[in-house]
Amino acid sequence: MSRAKVNLTCAAIIALIAVLAACGTSPWKQDKANAHLNIGIAYLGSERFNDALKELLEAEKFAPDDPQIHYYMGIAYYGKALPEKAADEFKKAISLKSDYSEAHNFLGRLYMEKSLWDDAIAAFKEALANILYETPDKALFNMARAYHGKGDYQKALSTYEEAKNKQPHTIPPPLIDHYIGITFFAKGDMEKAIQYFTTSLKQAPALVESRYWLGQCYMKLNDMEKAKAEFRAILKITPESELGIAAKRSLDMIEASRYRP
Repeated sequence: MSRAKVNLTCAAIIALIAVLAACGTSPWKQDKANAHLNIGIAYLGSERFNDALKELLEAEKFAPDDPQIHYYMGIAYYGKALPEKAADEFKKAISLKSDYSEAHNFLGRLYMEKSLWDDAIAAFKEALANILYETPDKALFNMARAYHGKGDYQKALSTYEEAKNKQPHTIPPPLIDHYIGITFFAKGDMEKAIQYFTTSLKQAPALVESRYWLGQCYMKLNDMEKAKAEFRAILKITPESELGIAAKRSLDMIEASRYRP
C-alpha cells in the first residue's frame, strides 16, 4: 500500500473515531456517570444536598448531556435554597429531553414560588403533554394550585377534581379535598369549604391543617363555639408548631371579641 493510501486510511479512521466520540458518551463513561448519579440520588433521599451535588457534578463530567443528571442537580440546588440554579438545571434537562415531564413539573413549582402563575401553568401543561407521564396527578394538582394563585377559582376546582380522578393516586385524595376547601373558602362559600375540610379529616384525621381552616370557616359564620373547638383540638395535638401558634392567635381573637362593646 502506498504511503498516500496509508495516510488516507489513518485519516479516515481518526475521523470515524471523532464522529463516534461526538455521537454520545462511551459505555465506560456512562457507567462512571451512573455510579455517581446513583450515589447522588441516595444523598438526595436523606436530604444531604451538598453531598448529593458533589456526586452529581462528578457524574456530569462523564455524561454532560444526560438529562437525568441535570434533573437531579436541579433538585440538589433547590434543596440548597438556590432556586435560580435549580431552574437552570431543569431547563437544561428539558433542552436535552423535551418530554421530560418531571423536569417540567418541578420547573412549574419554581414558577409558582415566584407567583408566575401563567408560566407555571404552561410548564404543567408541558408535563401533561407526555402521554407516558407516570404521575400526571402531580402536575394537575400543581396546576390547580396555580389557577388558585391566579384567582381563577373555578378552573382551580375543576382541575383539582381532575387530579382526584386521575390514576395512579400519588397525591392523596384527602390532601386534594383540603385544597378544594381552601378554594371554596377563597370564593366565600363557607358551607362548601366546611364540607371538603370535614371530608378530608374523615379520611385523614392527622391532617390538622383542615381543622385550622374549619375553625376559620366557623369564625366567618360567627359560630365561635365550633371555631374554638377546632382551634383547641389543634393545640392539644401540636401546640408548639406554626399551626398551633396560629390556632392560639385565633383563640385569643375570639376571646378578645367577647369584651368589645
